[in-house]
Amino acid sequence: MTTEYIRRTDSDGVTHYVDKQDEPMSCALASIGMVWDQTRSQCSVLGESGYKAVSGRFSGSLLQSQLNGDNNGVGNGTMNTNITPTLNAVGIVVSVDTGWQGPGAANAPPAYALAWNKPRIRSRNPALMLVGWYRGWGANLRRNGGHFIVAARTTFGGWVVVLDPATGTMHELHGSAGRYINHGLQGWIEQIWYTG
Repeated sequence: MTTEYIRRTDSDGVTHYVDKQDEPMSCALASIGMVWDQTRSQCSVLGESGYKAVSGRFSGSLLQSQLNGDNNGVGNGTMNTNITPTLNAVGIVVSVDTGWQGPGAANAPPAYALAWNKPRIRSRNPALMLVGWYRGWGANLRRNGGHFIVAARTTFGGWVVVLDPATGTMHELHGSAGRYINHGLQGWIEQIWYTG
């Protein structure tokens, strides 16, 4: 499959190229590719299949779950533990990994709220983020899968520009509550890998 880049422009007039994921469950690979592209100001020659091969060298990869036949051969996606070694292997330095801090995590505040480190999110220093899809509320809140997206930059107005590989969309989020709603699903930002 070939990588499909969709051109989007944010509220400051900055152009972004969103890598629409090539296959089901490959949002992490497309997001890693977008982070690489942005840190280098050029498109990667690896493409999503190349990142899949690199990621496959470490536990928790999409490739590993596909080879195991998980989810009827589609795989279960990339685990959060696979991200840092894969980023390091392709030459992207992670300056801060927040660790998993979604609703219900031991280190999450009682009333979960995301604390952005917006100065670290700049055009040459994007952040990779894991969103958990949740159903219910309060004691009935249940995680129902996850999704990787990219925080490309912070606008002059203080909004975080988010590139979503699922359908090639771009959003601008305030993010004060850590919420991410897209594709008809309710999400909470659970983990962030800053590169700046």
